[in-house]
Amino acid sequence: MKQLLALCMMAVAGLPASAAESWFTCTIAAESVTIREGEVPWIKVRIGNHLGRDVVLVGSLDGSSYGMRYPKCGFELKDPVGKPLKLSPDSRCGNMNELRAEDFVTVPTGRDFDPYGPGFFGAWQIHQFSQLPPGTYIVRFYYQTSTKGMQQYFGDEQMSAEPKVSPAIQQLYEKVPGLNLRSNELKITVTAKNSGSVQPATRAK
Repeated sequence: MKQLLALCMMAVAGLPASAAESWFTCTIAAESVTIREGEVPWIKVRIGNHLGRDVVLVGSLDGSSYGMRYPKCGFELKDPVGKPLKLSPDSRCGNMNELRAEDFVTVPTGRDFDPYGPGFFGAWQIHQFSQLPPGTYIVRFYYQTSTKGMQQYFGDEQMSAEPKVSPAIQQLYEKVPGLNLRSNELKITVTAKNSGSVQPATRAK
């Protein structure tokens, strides 16, 4: 049985993203769909595992939302007609935390994974809301993994000619499926600071 399970996990991990992602859901929900100018919305991200067995996923790492390493994850912001907003990333240094075994999370079948849970890094894009003028904006989350080599998840190890990786991290990486997920879209309205009350929470079902 253990050998069969291992073979199944290897098969899933080796699937192209388009095939593996059909077993996963990706949803976002806002605590409130209306915020005041200068505020940042609280958005909950859930990646659901419906594969029928446990998988291993990696949370948002130092540099993930900047596209500096995998998993590449963050938020897309658009205007009301769907045109991407031109956003400028926050300034940051080039250093990144090294990859740890704790960055890999086992997600049981039928359960959800929060890539922004404790110990992981937030996304710079969502903080851009504090600089947006009043209006309605569209938000979407993306999450992309890689099965082309564990070095694509490295932080400062990338600068080493021969980075040392523990067997435990190598084994965890081999259980990460190839995914290229996009969530549902949310409309967030930014109101003027002197406007009235905000709308109640809207959560994904």
